[in-house]
Amino acid sequence: MIKKFFSRLKKSTELKIDEGDNNTDISVQENNEIELNESIEVIEKEEIVKIEEEIVKKDENKSDDIERVKEIEDENEETEICEEDSEEEDIQQEKQIDEEFILNAKIKRGKNIKVIDIYTYEEQVFKTHKECSRKLKIAEDYIIENLKFGYTDYLGESITYLSKELQVNDNSNYLESNKSPLEKFNYLHDKIFTAKISQNKREDILSNEKIEPIKMHYKFESIDYEYNEYFEKYKSIIKRGGKKKIELVDKNGEVIEIFKSLDECATYLNKDKQEISDMLKYKETKVGRREIRYSLRNI
Repeated sequence: MIKKFFSRLKKSTELKIDEGDNNTDISVQENNEIELNESIEVIEKEEIVKIEEEIVKKDENKSDDIERVKEIEDENEETEICEEDSEEEDIQQEKQIDEEFILNAKIKRGKNIKVIDIYTYEEQVFKTHKECSRKLKIAEDYIIENLKFGYTDYLGESITYLSKELQVNDNSNYLESNKSPLEKFNYLHDKIFTAKISQNKREDILSNEKIEPIKMHYKFESIDYEYNEYFEKYKSIIKRGGKKKIELVDKNGEVIEIFKSLDECATYLNKDKQEISDMLKYKETKVGRREIRYSLRNI
């Protein structure tokens, strides 16, 4: 556009020179052309510089936009990673809670246990914890200690003895306490030296072999897979509160009665509500020749 303008200007100048005095020195025309060309070059250079500055500015803006987009993408990616980590953490926590519940339920049921001798690796399987306890001549609490806490030695006898001798009033079972058996054991041992008892009594306690754990050589594994299947089927009902519909079925699985709540079922069977709740929670559902079960129908 600039070139066209100066082209016209050049022609106009030439015409004026032609129409003027023919005797004018031709050098005037040449000088005019030189000045005109120089002006064109100056303006062209200025225009080029201006265009280059605009391009640089656009590139800078484009670079800023790209950088900002990258920052936003990085922020979004970090947010997604945090959300995924949080979700995975929640899943793992929920899984751990379920595993603890299942283990406690299996202990409550006391069925199907495998015993492994830690020295010979010999394995034995028993249908119930009671049978295992009787045949191996070990306390049932020892089985529970090992299943829940992994202890090889048995602490229960020492805890029971020291609690009685030191008159530590604790009505709850030590296995259901908020302290682990080892914490309870250490607490009672410290108590020997701080309790308000006679020196003779203290010496008697310290000389009694019952203050030490019983050395054992078994470890146990619950193989009560029946409950795993039961929990998986009724998990959502077991874990939630509110009303739970119950069905009473015969030996063939045919529904005899449907109850809209635990209270209604307990009243019908003439049992305590908590008993009905525990029966369903731990799959101890036999009622004579019949059976109760959670209903999967909508209430």
